[in-house]
This record gives sequence, C-alpha cells and structure tokens, in this order.
Amino acid sequence: MAQSPSILASWDACVDHTGPWMAVQTLGHSRQVPAGTLLYDQGAPHRYFYLIREGFVRCSMLHGSGRRLLLELMGPGTMFGEGAAFDGHPRYVHAETVTDVRLSVYTKEDVLGAPDPAVLLQSIITIMATKQRVLARKLLEFNSEDPEGRLRHLLAKLVAVQRRASREDEHRAAQVWLSQESLAEMCGMSRISAARALRRLADAGLVRTHARYVEVLNGQSLTEPAH
Repeated sequence: MAQSPSILASWDACVDHTGPWMAVQTLGHSRQVPAGTLLYDQGAPHRYFYLIREGFVRCSMLHGSGRRLLLELMGPGTMFGEGAAFDGHPRYVHAETVTDVRLSVYTKEDVLGAPDPAVLLQSIITIMATKQRVLARKLLEFNSEDPEGRLRHLLAKLVAVQRRASREDEHRAAQVWLSQESLAEMCGMSRISAARALRRLADAGLVRTHARYVEVLNGQSLTEPAH
C-alpha cells in the first residue's frame, strides 16, 4: 500500500553548504508563502534570493515551443536565486511554491552589511561552484545517447534524496510521487519514451508503475548499466 503523496526534492547540491545560513535567523527577512505562489518569473529582474527552511519549490523553464518544462524540485536547506540577485541579470527560470513554504529572503546588500560577511560570501561561492559542477554533469548526461540511463539516474537520485531527508531504510521500496510527464521533462524525454523506459525497468524488477507514482523496488540497481 502506497503512503500518502509527498513532494520529493530532486536538487540537493547545496544542502551541505547552507549551514551558516540555516543558523542565522536575523539576516534578511522571513516569509511564509502559500502553495502555488510565483516567486519570480523567467526573464524578469528580481533582486532577492532565497533559502528554503520548510516546504518545496518547483523550478521550471519556458521552452521555445511555449511549453513549460520542469527542471528541479527544491526542498529544505536549498538556496536558490543567488546568481541573478548578485549580478542583476534577469531570471532564466521560473520559481513557484509547490507546498506552503517558509523562506528566508535576502538581498546582496543584506549579505554585504552582515556583521561577518566573509563566512556567508564564502558559503555562496561554494554553493555556486557546487551547482556549476552538478549542472556540468547534467549537461553531459543530456548529451548522451542513453535517455533511459537519464531516467534511471533521476529515479535513483530522487530516492537517495528522500532517504537522506527521512533516514529511511535503503532496502525498502520507495514511492516517487511524480507523473510520467514530469519525469520525462526532467530527463529531456517525451512522455511516450519515458513510459516505455519505465515498462522496461518494471520488466527488470526495478520499479512498479502506478497511476500517480512510481514505486522504486531497487534503487541501487538503477545506477548499474542496463543490459
């Protein structure tokens, strides 16, 4: 029996480096945001950046075809929006809350005027460098000739992030509450290709597909080369 749906973060690149920000409660300001709220839109100038303390935020991009593509799901401990907040360029993605969210909201002036800005600035540099490495790896994956491999990698990452956050037993099956269409968008695949790939993974005994979620039976084997 599946558990109640929960939002799974897919992006945890900077969680290990936001400790100094999580510890500071007085910098910037706190904001409670209901689900379905637009934080900023693609192409718009926006001077703020954010730290998620509770809840989940969806990051997407408008394709040239007019279709909006899901890029990442960000959870507690994630910082986002800092690049455009510091360089002043328009946003290149769309950010919207998926659940009710508690955010810390900052400007670059908040950081530069902090009592000890060096620690926070060093953290931001580390976060941006980490994001760059992750995005470089993702670019290589998207240029590969193995879209099914991208889906396997994404499912494994979703399960790993979920277990890291909840400390679940790694040997238990895990539910990924994302539609086949959303999984396809995040892998750069068509929905039909994603459905076929999921069927092959199901035939291999790695997943079970359901109407509203995918049950991952063996997350470790997802990262092994397909035969």
